[in-house]
Amino acid sequence: MEFWIGLYGMQSPRTLRRSFPWMYGEVIRHAIVAEQLGFDAFALTEHHFWYDGYCPSLLPVLAAIARRTQRIRLATCALLLPLHHPLRVAEQAAVVDRLSRGRLELALGYGYRPEEYEGFGLEKKARGPRLSEAVEILRRAFREERFSFSGRHYSFNDVAVVPKPVQKPHPPMWLAGGSQKASARRAGRLGIGYWVPGVSLPWSTVEELVAEYRKAADEAGIPRERQRIAAATDVAIAPTREEANRIMQEDVLPVYAEQLVGFGFVHDAEGNPVRELPPDHPIFQVLLQSFIVGSPQDVIEGIERYRALGCDVFLPRIVEANFRSERLLGEMRLLAEEVLPHFRRGVTR
Repeated sequence: MEFWIGLYGMQSPRTLRRSFPWMYGEVIRHAIVAEQLGFDAFALTEHHFWYDGYCPSLLPVLAAIARRTQRIRLATCALLLPLHHPLRVAEQAAVVDRLSRGRLELALGYGYRPEEYEGFGLEKKARGPRLSEAVEILRRAFREERFSFSGRHYSFNDVAVVPKPVQKPHPPMWLAGGSQKASARRAGRLGIGYWVPGVSLPWSTVEELVAEYRKAADEAGIPRERQRIAAATDVAIAPTREEANRIMQEDVLPVYAEQLVGFGFVHDAEGNPVRELPPDHPIFQVLLQSFIVGSPQDVIEGIERYRALGCDVFLPRIVEANFRSERLLGEMRLLAEEVLPHFRRGVTR
């Protein structure tokens, strides 16, 4: 099992303001440390038009990280593909793959905020078909010297993307996010990896999504060795369970309270958006059941069930929007020293 680290959104929320120049510099420092500690990939996350500066452009940041690292893979997790023109994504991704000497991972997402689609003048309801067309365009742009495409959402003639990526036939692609069975099936049909969302989902739903992906990929003729499954969920790790719970109370839950409301996830009984979440709101109980919180041994036990599910990659999401840099580096080191060796040895308890 591979271990990626993230997800870095480079946010400056009301709960803890941060300077953007400082924060972007810190993200590069964290990537260097993650490489030194032995993590397999470093992952960024994207959103648009959010007050806290949530990173809207992942590939330039990965390009900067590429020049300061040598081994660690560089991941978009997720690049919201329907919000971008796929030819521009292909060009920029190929350049980052060149700069990094073949270390790019393209985890692609739909995007779910209506404000993002409205801001770019796009139809949100067409995001699934848009993504499918765009994945095909990326593949052809990476593989073919010149090509034409005629689809419902994109159409062009005799184009060439140069340079091509280092990785052949192209950087690995994933469908990241999407808690509906249709998303899992789409990833399977497209023959790309699937990131099952671990946050706020019952474990039975996680199992169902993985089964749907496998079934769709099998039906599409994708060999099992090419089917890849990854998972990410929030992790708070500390030497003791009490300290890990304090991290949740100080940073993770307050940020969720603000952003779940701001992103429009929570509604009242009449369907109106909730503007403030009380600490005892039931949604926090749902979230806490999906998080992995505690000592290194607690975290090992939480990750083991993802390994038993057949996950090829696990991403402990330790980066909260408050971005307390030294705390995050401490959690990263604890994961590397106390958790990763257990899985590198292949020990199952």
